[in-house]
Amino acid sequence: MQEDESKRSDGRSSTGLEGLDGTGSDMTRLVSVSDGVFAFSLTFLVIELVIPAASANGTYPNLANYLQRQQTALEAYVLAFWIIASWWSSHRRLFSPIVRYDETLTRLNTLFLMIIAITPFLVGILAEYGAGANLNPGTQSTQVAVALYAAIQGIGGLILFAIWRHSTRNHALVRPNLPASWIRATERAQLAPIMVFLVSIPIAFVAPFVSEVLWILVIVGLRHVLIRKVRPARDRLPEG
Repeated sequence: MQEDESKRSDGRSSTGLEGLDGTGSDMTRLVSVSDGVFAFSLTFLVIELVIPAASANGTYPNLANYLQRQQTALEAYVLAFWIIASWWSSHRRLFSPIVRYDETLTRLNTLFLMIIAITPFLVGILAEYGAGANLNPGTQSTQVAVALYAAIQGIGGLILFAIWRHSTRNHALVRPNLPASWIRATERAQLAPIMVFLVSIPIAFVAPFVSEVLWILVIVGLRHVLIRKVRPARDRLPEG
């Protein structure tokens, strides 16, 4: 009886019912809607790739020339796809040890998903004005396009970091046996892409192409190095 009253008092129940204060232990819906937003955003990115249309006389443009004109859109698509996929991978790992939620976690996750949902729009901006577009790389539009993308992604990383700090503070929302070393290692791995995106903002106003190269390094290089450093602590994570 005391155990049941304790569960009711902190807003959670063994059946996963949500408390009046917005707390609960059923993570299914929160994770499911997150995966749905990621899936939609990844799919919607392809809308920037336009299929060649026939001219008025029924002829189609030369495919090689057409693909060359679409090069910037293709590059923006590939870059954004892997950035979003990297955020999904980080989101999946962070939410793995989180076993309950509260109102703050729900709101922070909603803000993060808003960043993911707006990314296809930012990809369209990059395709038209990014460093690979048919513009002078030093033009203000190119600089703003690259800086804007970096800023929005950096904010997304900060929100994801806030989710982790909020969830692990005093083991409030995570498994009670989650090692402190695992928590600290995961924090360090999260900070790296945030710093790269934020540092690339001022660089975008000098050399936009360099900023985009830095983003690629986060995806294919630095991120995997940091994950390998975190993995030993993760392998020692107790079950249950």
